[in-house]
Amino acid sequence: MFDLAKAISKNAAPMIPVVNGPKSCTLIYQSQECLSLVEEIFLFEGWNEPTIQKEALKSTKLNREDLHDIILLELNQSSNVVEDARRLASQIPPHKGVIVIGKEDAISTLRALKDMGFYYVFWPVNKQELADFIIHVNNNLRTFSGVSKQRKAKRVAVVGTKGGIGTTMITAELASVFSSQGTDTILVDHQNADSNIDILLSLKNLQRHNLTDMTMPIHELDDESAVGFLTNVRSHLRLLALEGGESDLQVLNFSQTLCQLLTRNTNFILEDYSASVAFRPDPLILSERSDVVIVVLEPSVASVRTARKLIERLNNLQISDSNKLRIIPVLNIHRPLNAFSLNKQEVAQYLQTPIAIELEYNRNIARLIIEGKRAHKHDKQMQQAFDELGRLINGQANTNSKTPLSWFKKVFNR
Repeated sequence: MFDLAKAISKNAAPMIPVVNGPKSCTLIYQSQECLSLVEEIFLFEGWNEPTIQKEALKSTKLNREDLHDIILLELNQSSNVVEDARRLASQIPPHKGVIVIGKEDAISTLRALKDMGFYYVFWPVNKQELADFIIHVNNNLRTFSGVSKQRKAKRVAVVGTKGGIGTTMITAELASVFSSQGTDTILVDHQNADSNIDILLSLKNLQRHNLTDMTMPIHELDDESAVGFLTNVRSHLRLLALEGGESDLQVLNFSQTLCQLLTRNTNFILEDYSASVAFRPDPLILSERSDVVIVVLEPSVASVRTARKLIERLNNLQISDSNKLRIIPVLNIHRPLNAFSLNKQEVAQYLQTPIAIELEYNRNIARLIIEGKRAHKHDKQMQQAFDELGRLINGQANTNSKTPLSWFKKVFNR
């Protein structure tokens, strides 16, 4: 006699337990209470044991290799949750899900973290609530939905008002600063011919990717194929440098397409719009595609006039489109100041916009670069200027401010 029950039990596939939790998780914690709670949750749910980091909050660098799909970031002992989260945001890959745990019960904190693409859990929280929240974030990562989808690379356009005023040098130095801090960075060289980016990055035998050798149509590219166009410079720093094509505009459009595909693959995309390129960047495109525009100028009439017009157009576009574009004017004094037609006061007067960063003249900069050295690592003033520029890009407070109010706070905090 045929035994149906026996046949079914014999041919049935082995049952595989369904686990809704994350495959991997990293906990960066401050308190023993939070550590114990997370360990209990993962043990009870049967999830893979999380990677534990404690000293990461005190360090200036995070180990990106130890950061898993979901990151639990405890900031219960932080005096400013948003500032501490922002400080670490640039070092966490955009495709990771970040859950901040804190005690600040404020709508402004929730909104600021949401703008960064971070989730927020108010402490204290019980095991079931936190477990459910982790499952929710994990599902959002799988479906590319929720707050995490807002996490993309910050795009920074460095625009020169004239050729030969150090725009490419500033872009390269800024990229070096970010990468040395553990922030994954892509530098985009828009100067398709006669570029000096290989010298500024100390690259020997740089081979630019030629568009005429492409076999895949541009509309078939995805984020994985876009990575193939990048050249590794050093740890946390890659270069996008193209050539060929029918026109410079075609190369520019292709570069922009690749940048869009790479926004989930890095933390920063720095685009070098040196004025020596064969085209002028469109303010509308800058406004639509950039988070920050750095306007590089020198103390000359032509440079200041061009900078003023560009800043005015960008500001007008922000008023009409309600964009959150930030504009940072950088004054580069690349020759002795008496060699220019304007002094610093006249530049500020004619520009009608405060200069955010000043790079003082240093006759040794060119020699350092030719020798393959980073200017910000061998000149104290350069180091301070680029560190401050990095903070401005990240939306952090000006630590070098010398206003009476900042002086009072410094004395009072003692």
